Amino acid sequence: MAQMQLPEVWREVAWGLFGLGVTALAFAGAAWSYPQGDETIWAIGGLTMAAVAILSGREVMRVHAASPADR
Repeated sequence: MAQMQLPEVWREVAWGLFGLGVTALAFAGAAWSYPQGDETIWAIGGLTMAAVAILSGREVMRVHAASPADR
């Protein structure tokens, strides 16, 4: 049976979304376990998720620029 290969850009997008999901779950667990700090936890979580999205976006752009399909 042949292995399914996703394009590199799609793989980077999938890993970025996975990273965002894991980050959201970690902060959701923290906010659930410490309700008094809910607002602060989610503020820091939002900034962390923004950083993950920016770093993932940079990787997607790097892979997209290096892909031979566009040349």
